[in-house]
Amino acid sequence: MEQLKKEIIHFILNDNLEQADKLLAQSAPSELNDLAKLLNKTPRQSHPLSEWKSPLPKFITTSVSYTCGIGCEMCNSGFADKTSLFEDYKYLSPDEFEALTPWIHNATHVALVGLGETLDSPHLEIFLEKLRDKITFISTSGVPLNKKAIEKLIRAQLHYLNLSFDGKTTAGHGGGRDSYINKFWEKVGLIQKTKQALNVSHPILHLTVAVDSENINQLDEIINTAKSHDIHSVDLIYMVPHNYSLYQKSIFTDLKVNREKINSVMAKWNALEMHVRFFEKTELESSSETCYFVDKHLMFNLNRQKPDLCCGSLDMPLNIDGLLPEEYWNSFPLRYFRFLHFSGAQENLPEVCQTCWVLDPEKLNDAFADAKPSDEDCLPWYREAGQYKSENKMDNAESLYLKITQLSRDRQLIGKSWFHLGVMSLNKNRQKEALQHMKNAVQFCFDHTLAFAFLALLMRYPNSMKPSVSARKTNYEFIDFFKPAIFSKVEETTLSS
Repeated sequence: MEQLKKEIIHFILNDNLEQADKLLAQSAPSELNDLAKLLNKTPRQSHPLSEWKSPLPKFITTSVSYTCGIGCEMCNSGFADKTSLFEDYKYLSPDEFEALTPWIHNATHVALVGLGETLDSPHLEIFLEKLRDKITFISTSGVPLNKKAIEKLIRAQLHYLNLSFDGKTTAGHGGGRDSYINKFWEKVGLIQKTKQALNVSHPILHLTVAVDSENINQLDEIINTAKSHDIHSVDLIYMVPHNYSLYQKSIFTDLKVNREKINSVMAKWNALEMHVRFFEKTELESSSETCYFVDKHLMFNLNRQKPDLCCGSLDMPLNIDGLLPEEYWNSFPLRYFRFLHFSGAQENLPEVCQTCWVLDPEKLNDAFADAKPSDEDCLPWYREAGQYKSENKMDNAESLYLKITQLSRDRQLIGKSWFHLGVMSLNKNRQKEALQHMKNAVQFCFDHTLAFAFLALLMRYPNSMKPSVSARKTNYEFIDFFKPAIFSKVEETTLSS
């Protein structure tokens, strides 16, 4: 029965109401009775937000390794105190990679990353062979590199090798030890010498630096050293804290001052014809109008049926489950997500986006600086409201659900409460109110598939939405900077001999 429920919702979120009708006619799960009633009277002539369809993403990222032996304190993948995430699953298999072919086919750029150390994967040459017509990236700490490993990457015609290095910071790679730093630059030198010996120009080296309060004053030195090692492009990123200790080491404790330092460094080196960016931009802003991930990237991590739209904590409500890339990418939840980000109404964005360090880094500062009240009192209210609802005491239930939306700090609890309020509004024939409640539900609980199904149906009604003006700002300038490496006839002859 649970599978049937998933299939019905799946069809609704992909605008296939006829198939949803057929399944409901065969055997409607009791928990979908309210959805079935709404579906029965929903207009069929148009798809909501059809103007927000989009071309497939140009940049695909896939994790290929789930092991790492460095033990960085800042690691948010789980390797700070372990070397492997799973006992019996360490690397992406060639068959799993093959399943990504439909997505990769339409991409121009493909990046192979961790979650752990990418170079631990024994299958990189197989993956790169299948990506010969793409601009390819591998991200690595550089630790596993030796002459043999470098030659393999050269033979596989890797375009870009992205090296993660943070200088002297206890939170970063190598814990800021001098021995680690010296070894890192030795490895960079070895890469360039090996390329020189083979008379090749690839892979092109790129550097990524996670900036915190301990290394921010070293950025000049790091970029200068990179340039002296023939590295001409550098990405600066936040060291994003996941606990209070890391927050104390982050730049979020004094964003204004640290922002000025970073912008000064970027202005200097960009004027000297280095390509230095902070999350794609030449200037770090106090807030961003749009998220630079939206519509450009798709990331396949552990749950390969539910790819990530960004590197944040946003969860999607829809699995791929056999859908073609075009169908998944332009399903109702992704059209709605696009509409929220590009229509200029940021107050309606998913709550997880509104409080993300990309759009408003001050909000992350608030998350650690402000003490949050306990939600222990709200859980009994939620259970009590459910009991009232089952006893048909709707006024009592409504009162408690509203109380939760006003007092709780738990996004999931707030989203679920708005969902129940939406269903109750529908049963009272208050459709406009139900629509707003369902919007609130997915704002706080974006992976609430049933709320999304109701929202998809309610938005088919005339006048359910104000006409939207596209403020679409998908900017490919950063991606387009990474041109294909040039493999000359001399190089190809050298490599094949």
